[in-house]
Amino acid sequence: MNAVRAILFSTGLAMGLQPIAVRADAGHDHGTPHTSGLASPAVARVEAQSDLFEIVGVVESGTMTLFVDRFATNDPVTGATIDLEVGPVKGSAQANPDGTYSFKHAALAQPGQYPVTFTVNAGSDSDLLAGELVLADSAAARVGASDNPLPRRWGWVAGALLLVAGIAIAWWSRRGRGKGASQ
Repeated sequence: MNAVRAILFSTGLAMGLQPIAVRADAGHDHGTPHTSGLASPAVARVEAQSDLFEIVGVVESGTMTLFVDRFATNDPVTGATIDLEVGPVKGSAQANPDGTYSFKHAALAQPGQYPVTFTVNAGSDSDLLAGELVLADSAAARVGASDNPLPRRWGWVAGALLLVAGIAIAWWSRRGRGKGASQ
């Protein structure tokens, strides 16, 4: 009975470590990895929505990339004119070939909290959307971020070692029981 408990315990421990090693395979990795050295939650975002449109803006290295969709269908909006105000800065976003829009300004590289107003004109539809953008100090955002994270396979290695240890414990406990029964 101890052998069964040892195997179940080690298997449960190995399965508990499984989420550590989970990774997406080719085709499910959502494109190129984020290269700024910041963790994903530290990337500045602004979100706004109305009855017609929804916008997500991601700021990286002084450039805001805008993803604009129709609210009702989630279809991307292409060929639109987007004017925006980020705090005191005003300008127009440029359309990109991939269907996104870009707005570059030096103020987007400065830490701070800014109100953002988007004016979207797409065909006969136009709308005004508002959001809030918080740009963190990049040096402060990197605190605690590791340039050399532990290898992702360590979860698998730890699980395999626990499984082998469980099997060894089960074998020794059966071996010890067998000697006691024969005497």
